[in-house]
Amino acid sequence: GRCGSFDVMVPSVGTFRHERGPSLLLLPEVYRGLFEDCGKDSTTFGLQMDQCVPAYQVVFDDGDTIDLGFPKSKSNNPKLQELETLSRTKMDTWDTPNGAEKWDDYMRTMSAFLDCGLPNFIEERIELLSLPSFLIEALRDYGKSWPLKPHSDVLDAVFTSNKMKALASFQDLYVGLEPFRNNQQLGGGVLKKTAPAVFGLLAALE
Repeated sequence: GRCGSFDVMVPSVGTFRHERGPSLLLLPEVYRGLFEDCGKDSTTFGLQMDQCVPAYQVVFDDGDTIDLGFPKSKSNNPKLQELETLSRTKMDTWDTPNGAEKWDDYMRTMSAFLDCGLPNFIEERIELLSLPSFLIEALRDYGKSWPLKPHSDVLDAVFTSNKMKALASFQDLYVGLEPFRNNQQLGGGVLKKTAPAVFGLLAALE
């Protein structure tokens, strides 16, 4: 989600676009690293980033809601424990059996895609240690979560609930794509308007 942007022209170098959106805060270490690359410390500029838990709430068209974005390590806060338990119970209700476990499996796969994709494809630096986990997740269960499939193919293989599929795919809209396979197009549409499954790493970011 961009909240606007502005351009800065540096003579003899070029024009650079700066975005005000919160997306930068999804990767705080990368953001802090930008300051370090300039020989600065982000804290000296008053930049303090604290994780929001839960990260966000999803509201469905029927009024149902669910909180998402809890840290992997268990919180000692009773209120947060209660919220996470409630969210996992809803997942189990929506997608029986074991909806919460299916979500955990899906997020494990997307986290592997993120851990490999960020350095090797986005930052364009070779990071070989992330490749084994990426390949294991991509090829597991006969390529059920192959990253270049239409996103909806992977969602259909993992979840039965439309709500769970929506939870795992609404981030595709961030990049102007939809998750649904288009049988009228080559590769199910992944070369045009359909998001490939690898875009599920956006959920892992959040």
